[in-house]
Amino acid sequence: MTDQNSIIAEVRALLATSQPDKALQILSPHINENQNSIDFLQILGETLLENNDLEQAYNVLTKACELDPTAENGIEKFLYLGQIIGGFDGLNYINIGLNKLQDTMNKLENNEITNEELQSKNYNNNEEYIKWIINKINSGIFASIEIWMTDLCMEPEAESKCNELIETSLKIDPKNPETFSQLSSIRISQQLKPEAIEALIHSWDLFKLKKTKLEDFANEKTTQGEDNFEIGMEYVELIQPLITLSKFAIELEQYDIATEIIQNISDINDTILDAYYIESLSSILKAKQLALKELNLSEDQDYRDISISQLSQSQNEEIKQLLSEARSTLTSAYKIINSEQVEECDPLVVEQINEMLQELGGPIISELMPKKDKHDEIDENWENEIVSDEE
Repeated sequence: MTDQNSIIAEVRALLATSQPDKALQILSPHINENQNSIDFLQILGETLLENNDLEQAYNVLTKACELDPTAENGIEKFLYLGQIIGGFDGLNYINIGLNKLQDTMNKLENNEITNEELQSKNYNNNEEYIKWIINKINSGIFASIEIWMTDLCMEPEAESKCNELIETSLKIDPKNPETFSQLSSIRISQQLKPEAIEALIHSWDLFKLKKTKLEDFANEKTTQGEDNFEIGMEYVELIQPLITLSKFAIELEQYDIATEIIQNISDINDTILDAYYIESLSSILKAKQLALKELNLSEDQDYRDISISQLSQSQNEEIKQLLSEARSTLTSAYKIINSEQVEECDPLVVEQINEMLQELGGPIISELMPKKDKHDEIDENWENEIVSDEE
């Protein structure tokens, strides 16, 4: 029988590199023989989630939790299942994981965990283990906040619970950029725009610092000939929270910040369709904001209702430039949509990009053409080499 640990390690590596379909292919032949394996069921449930199979993920994670009701063999399954279920039942599952994490944290702080136990979990010291625990606690807190802000938003204690949870997160990790992103989201829902913008800016500052440090660490390890795989994974994992932060920036009308965030995402991966959509949307909304006075619209009219066709008539050079940038950005997105990568894209985003691009006059043809190498020799008689269908 194939070693279960090696299977799980291989699957985790595939999930970390956004290959959930391949991860599921590896797990599928071993499902029957691991029906009662908590570790296997946990990674299977996570993989099913990444493949958007919520129903099967729910069944698998429920069984894993039933086999390990006190989270002795891992807490992730409780966090995942809680997010799937939502509501008060979901919070109960998440809290089982959080309580276990807090218990482990207390043991670490009191030096009650042996070196052997640390090594069995692949940690070199208490600090590494504590860092992991804090990250997981924050994951549980953020999931709980999401439930209070959605499923339970009408409950009388919803606002106080969100404030309580975010304060806990700020206390245990005051330099976590995702915590301030969550704080911005909470303040948006509370209609406290100045506080939301302040949290947004602070979050972005911390994200920039983290991104720079990871780049420096990676360069240092590469120079020394060391493996920087884990740093690379942490670098890639910045993408999703940065996408989220850029959406908050759009909502708060901080269009320059949104654009700056997206451009940094492109440093990490320049094939993220959502990023192109958000960047082009930011340019268009900023152009609409500038056009409000030029079009002599009433002050109570929302500038976001201005159409692109109205903008196209503007003689304002800055507005023209913003529309040009938006069209160029959408043309880059158009290339992705018309490639094999489109299978991984959200159909709704694809539709929105196509609509915006059509309103702006379609893709820029010159940017769709393959770039010529300056050293390539052009055959002046190329026309003579074309053979028609009639010949």
